[in-house]
Amino acid sequence: MPRQLLIITFAATAQWSGLSTAQEFDEQTPLVVHITAPLIETRWQDAPSGVTLIDDDDIKGGRAPIQPTDALNLAPGLLVQNRNNFAQNPRVSIRGFGARAPFGIRGVRVRLDGIPLTTVDGQAQIDAIDPSSIKIVEVLRGANAVLHGNGSGGLLDYHSYLPGHTPFARVETQLGGFGLVRAHGALSNQYNTSDDSSWAYRGAVTHLEQDGYREQSAVERFNAGLRLNYQQGSRDWFAILNHLDNPLAEDPGGLTYEEWQSDPSQAAPLASAMNAGKKVSQNIASLGMVQRLGGANHQLRAQTWLTERDFRQQLPFPGDSLVRYDRQIIGGALHYQRPLDEFILHTQLSLEDQQDDRQRFCRNIDLEPFICRNGISDDLALDQRETARNAGLGLQFAGPVARQQGRWVIGVRHDRLRLAIDDNLQPGGIDNSGERVYNETNYSLGYSHMLDGQWSAFSQYATSFEAPTFTEFANPDGSGFRPGLEPQTSRSFEIGLRGQLYGLQLEASLFTVRVNDEIIVDDDPGAAPGDERTFYRNADRTRRDGLELGGRWWPRALPRLQLSGAITYMDARFDDTSTNVLPGLPDWTAFIDAKYQFQQGYFAGLSAQYIGNRYADDANNVEVPSQTVTNLRLGRKLSSSQYDTQLVIGIENLFDSEHLDNLRINARNARYYEPGSARRIYAGIEFSWI
Repeated sequence: MPRQLLIITFAATAQWSGLSTAQEFDEQTPLVVHITAPLIETRWQDAPSGVTLIDDDDIKGGRAPIQPTDALNLAPGLLVQNRNNFAQNPRVSIRGFGARAPFGIRGVRVRLDGIPLTTVDGQAQIDAIDPSSIKIVEVLRGANAVLHGNGSGGLLDYHSYLPGHTPFARVETQLGGFGLVRAHGALSNQYNTSDDSSWAYRGAVTHLEQDGYREQSAVERFNAGLRLNYQQGSRDWFAILNHLDNPLAEDPGGLTYEEWQSDPSQAAPLASAMNAGKKVSQNIASLGMVQRLGGANHQLRAQTWLTERDFRQQLPFPGDSLVRYDRQIIGGALHYQRPLDEFILHTQLSLEDQQDDRQRFCRNIDLEPFICRNGISDDLALDQRETARNAGLGLQFAGPVARQQGRWVIGVRHDRLRLAIDDNLQPGGIDNSGERVYNETNYSLGYSHMLDGQWSAFSQYATSFEAPTFTEFANPDGSGFRPGLEPQTSRSFEIGLRGQLYGLQLEASLFTVRVNDEIIVDDDPGAAPGDERTFYRNADRTRRDGLELGGRWWPRALPRLQLSGAITYMDARFDDTSTNVLPGLPDWTAFIDAKYQFQQGYFAGLSAQYIGNRYADDANNVEVPSQTVTNLRLGRKLSSSQYDTQLVIGIENLFDSEHLDNLRINARNARYYEPGSARRIYAGIEFSWI
């Protein structure tokens, strides 16, 4: 799609995700939308950086909620890949951070109801998030997300539905092509125990099965969650329990270009031969308290959490490709906020400890153990205990300027991160144990200014750091730390504009980011033939310069029509003089969504996503063409005083377009391509009782 056409299309279909889609636009009504991702709760208009709110209507709205990332395309500056490979999990990049991750989310922080889903060493898996239980997602773009800890690109802040004041129940199910079967149920109620105290609960369960479009891509997953709230006067207590059982998640692997073109539904030969995939069991428990001390901005919040994850994965290549680890993370955070005349002070203290017992075993294509490293007498190739401990202390200070026309925010955070490896294997009598300690201080300075009653401008400068994870520290020579791999640091600056005009809600951001020692995928020339493990190294300097536009439009001539869209342009290169662009990052991306509400509860929606040209390798020798995927959904909602019913039918990839679901950067043996699904029809029904 030419750039000119994208710009024209955006002008007619911009989106602003902070306004509830259930509302019709009223230019005379001021918008009062509050966000909490920047720590100090503030109005969306006053935020000094790019931030997008995605609500439950965006998440569902007739869509099949397969992954918790399905609605994130509404946020400019963000790219989601890997929706259908449940063994590797969705990949999310914000302003290019996280694009290098071969699996999961890297370089972007993730929270669920205040609980970090990002591990202490910096890797995030979001399979514990049930999309049907999410009320709001706040997408914070930019380096100020480092105020939440080790990370560079941004924050995905998920908020689940809270227990309601009245009894509530919901049941929904979807059936679709490629063996899709999904069922969800939720129940909520509240009880008053005295004049000033009450307790409430909300529980939800979801079961998902899918054969998948490609061979070797079946999944079976079960999520369950429970939240208990107890309120007594000015103090609120809450407890959260979250369970994940993922006994089957097959991995079809990457294809060569010739394999992709001949049969995109096939799995990589080794993926099938080795039955690649993973099994996961995870439990999260959290206990928290909020003490209101008088006034809206004076409170104390404390929260603790415990995560246990048992993981087993067979990777799609012979060698040390069977991975197992048992993980335990225990942590807590204390937040205190109080007003000081017209100013607000927010302080935070967080402590986390992560313990991983990790092993790697050698397997051949017959899934039999064999000796694959010198000096090892059996199939055990790696056995080490990994410990990550982080202590973070942060401070934010915000205040008004010029009779409330402006607002500034200063933030600073210091982290002490200790990463240690105890080598239990010691092949050849060599002990590869060791540790790395990082003391990092980062800060942000932001300012927003109301230009008039409807427009505001903002700017922000921020620094951040991103330490290597234990996975990225993988040593080609064996266990322990890879020598010479250092954390990456970044400096970012952005300016932006928000406002409303002629039925449009708009946001625009210009940003520039400079990164030192960026951690990138290493094309290791010393790797053994057939060894497809991924290793990492530091680049010297990289840069990202870009434009983000987002908005939502209610045409006055068609008040039942809502048009939404997001567009991003980014120029990302290895340094200021390099002609090579960073792999995996398209120059242009665009997302457009149209929804029309007919009479008698009928509705229709049409969305399209465009991803521009990108490269699969650092040398820019392999160029991947642009792609566009279109989805259609139709439905009807019937309401009464006690229950609602919604019927939905949808078509994913309406025009059966050839596209990639995921691009594997610098993949060995040119296996860069994970094809996306062909056309799929699904249908769903939802019942809600009050």
